[in-house]
Amino acid sequence: MSALSAMFFFCGYEFVRSPVESIFLAHWQATDKPYAIACVPVMMAAMIYLYGIMLSKIGAKKSMLVSMLSSGLLLFLAWLFVGTAGRWLAFFLLVFKESYVVIISEQYWSFINSVLKDDEGKIFNGPVAGIAAFGPLVGGWLISHYVQIIGTDRFLMYAAVIMIPALILAFAGYEKAGEPQPEKDEAGGKKGHLHLSLLFENKTVLFIALIIFSAQVVSTLLDFRWTQLVQNFISDQDARTAYFGRFWMLVNTFSFSMQFLLTPILLRNVERRAILVLIPAIHVLTCAGMFFFPSLRMASTAFFMFKGLDYSIFRASKETLYIPLSYDTRYRAKQVADAFMYRFAKGATATAISGLKNLITIAPGFYPALSAVFAAIWLGLSFPLTAARKKA
Repeated sequence: MSALSAMFFFCGYEFVRSPVESIFLAHWQATDKPYAIACVPVMMAAMIYLYGIMLSKIGAKKSMLVSMLSSGLLLFLAWLFVGTAGRWLAFFLLVFKESYVVIISEQYWSFINSVLKDDEGKIFNGPVAGIAAFGPLVGGWLISHYVQIIGTDRFLMYAAVIMIPALILAFAGYEKAGEPQPEKDEAGGKKGHLHLSLLFENKTVLFIALIIFSAQVVSTLLDFRWTQLVQNFISDQDARTAYFGRFWMLVNTFSFSMQFLLTPILLRNVERRAILVLIPAIHVLTCAGMFFFPSLRMASTAFFMFKGLDYSIFRASKETLYIPLSYDTRYRAKQVADAFMYRFAKGATATAISGLKNLITIAPGFYPALSAVFAAIWLGLSFPLTAARKKA
């Protein structure tokens, strides 16, 4: 039920991701994107703290339903006003698009990590994520084939509507498995709505947070350069949306195939450390390739490899680290280590680039060069991540 819910949810996100990117580029320049991304950590911090309060007051199941319902309502309102509200709504939508998806996504994984045992996670994490990946695969196909007929804006309304079956199925999943409950000393947020001390008490969570930060610096740099090249080569809004849709459809096809064909085999037969070390090593090579062979095709390849691996084997293997940990670690600290750090890295990178652009002219090769550096840092952090594992 949770996997099917995620399938609908991420299909809806696909109806948001490409249209919002294209709407933003219709009102702003690609070089303005770092300013919007710099605002994401502020929105993320507020949303995660509100989520922490809800978790303490109403529990995990109702918190997830409120998160999904409020996000769907906001997307519906955005569709009603995007044609008249202009550039500042486009700016807000880009910030919101970056925020809501990771917060809800981590709630899915918090639930799954709470109902699976470690050995079960190695078997089921891949197929669960694969079923979820089928949603954006279909969403990307629909965008790429029909956006020039239907129009970009209307997909925001479809994203709101498809949230309904996602919400119903998420509720069914909790009803089937039962709502995970905290230990008495963690109940009701007794150790804080976010229980931030876990980041320093548990080395596994700390290194996950540091790796997420490094990985998302890589992702952000690749994204910025790729977006610049897309704007340079594709000027029409609907054609640009179609290109984005095709790209994400291919990413999700790759991810979907990985989840069912390779991820379960790798998780059961290859040491987790080897997997978590190999992934950043691949990104060091693709970032270097983008530096030495700059083109839209090479930028697309590097970004494609990052997202394809991130959505498949990296996610599935990383999530198994959370399974033996406590309720607050899975539901509270995870939001900070994974969701907030995911977007904080993007915001920090965007802020740094925005400030740097005011001082000097940034050469195109700056983006892949710096991304290769942070991929190497990620590679180094993968060793201590898999060396220590303690319940907390």
